[in-house]
Amino acid sequence: MSVFKSIMANFTSFLLAIFLTVLPYAGFELPVIDNVRDDCLLTVEMLSDTHIEEKELFRQAFMVAGLRNLNGAKAEIDGVIIAGDLTNYADEPSLAKYYEILSKHSTVPVISAAGNHDIGHVGDRDVTDITREEAKANFIRYNNEYLGIEANDNYYSYELNGYTFIVLGDEVIDGGHWDGMDISETQLAFLDSELARATADGSPAFVVCHWPVDGMNGQEIVYPDSGIELDKNDVKTVMEKYENVFYISGHIHGGIKSEAAAEVTGFANVEQENGVTYISLPTYGIVNSFGYPWSATGMQMEVYEDQVVVRPRNFITNKWFTNAVYTIDLVTE
Repeated sequence: MSVFKSIMANFTSFLLAIFLTVLPYAGFELPVIDNVRDDCLLTVEMLSDTHIEEKELFRQAFMVAGLRNLNGAKAEIDGVIIAGDLTNYADEPSLAKYYEILSKHSTVPVISAAGNHDIGHVGDRDVTDITREEAKANFIRYNNEYLGIEANDNYYSYELNGYTFIVLGDEVIDGGHWDGMDISETQLAFLDSELARATADGSPAFVVCHWPVDGMNGQEIVYPDSGIELDKNDVKTVMEKYENVFYISGHIHGGIKSEAAAEVTGFANVEQENGVTYISLPTYGIVNSFGYPWSATGMQMEVYEDQVVVRPRNFITNKWFTNAVYTIDLVTE
C-alpha cells in the first residue's frame, strides 16, 4: 500500500492528527536553544530525511539554516543525528553537497545513517547510473572522511561525550532493494556486541537506523511494508537484551504528533516496548503526514543521570512543540 492510499484509508485520523497538533501549537519561542535542566550530560539534535539534491537549492538552504540555528545555542550542543535519506537520488554530487554543508555549517559532529534514497534509489529519475554497491561505497567513503573514522561497511559506532551511537545500514545483499534494507548476521552480531559494551556500566545506548522497526511508531499505518522485517532481521530481540536502549529512525515522514493526536491515531513519535524506546523522527526536508505537516522539524534529545528528555522543535522558527514532550526514566541501580 502506498503512502497516499494509507492516508486515504485513515483520512479521519490523518486530519485529526494534524488538527490536534497544530491547534495548540503556540509553543514558546526561545531567543536561543536551551535545555530543560542544568545538569544535562548530553544534548543531541536529531533530524531525518533531508533529501539534499545538488541542483535543488531550497532544501539545501533549509539545512544550512537549521545548522546555523544550532550555532547560537545557549545549551552546549554535543552532536547532530541525521537518520537517513541524506540525498534524494543517491547521486555522488548530491552526497558531496550534503557533506560540504556539514563541514561548512556544523560546529559539532554530525552522525549520519544512509537511507533507501542514498542507496536503493540509484538510477531513479535518470539522475545517476551507478549501482547500489557503488552508492554504498560512496557513503562509506564520504562519511569516513567527514567523521575521521575507518568503517569498512555501512554500519559503525561513534562516541559523543562517552555515549555510544550505533548506526545500522543496508548492506545491499543479493542486489538490494528499492525501498527496503538487508542486515547480515555479521551486522546483527556487531549490534549485539556494541550494545553489551555500551550499556555495561548502566549508560544508555542509542541505535540509529533510517528504517523503523516493523510495527513501531505507526509504521504499519503511515507507510506499510516499509520497516525492518523482524523475521529476516530481528534487531528487536537483540536490543531487548539490554537496558536503556533507544532506537532512532526516520523514513516514514510521520509528522510531530501532540499527545492528544497520538491518542486518536494510536501511535506516537516516541514509544516504549519491552524496555526499548523507539523514536520516530519527522522528515526535515519534505512534507510530513499524520501530524504537523511542514518541514524543518526534528527533535532535541537531552540525556541526564536518571532520564532522557525528547523535545520536538522547528529548527527554522525556533518554536518547540510543548504538547509533544517525552520523558523517559532510565533504569538505574
